[in-house]
Amino acid sequence: MAKKVKVRILGSNVVREVTLEEAREILEDTYNDPVGGFIADARTGEVITQLNPDVEEIVVIEQMIGGG
Repeated sequence: MAKKVKVRILGSNVVREVTLEEAREILEDTYNDPVGGFIADARTGEVITQLNPDVEEIVVIEQMIGGG
């Protein structure tokens, strides 16, 4: 059975379970997006740039730009 990773977007109550490969794609998409954001390991609170097999849950921290 494929390892599952929980994915949560900061400020949202929704938590999705995805495969490790899908979580890696989310991480890559977040960092490749010009507006992008950050990914943190929910357990340690540390910002991560790659997924290790021991990561159980990630938090997507989206950047807010603009102002006015």
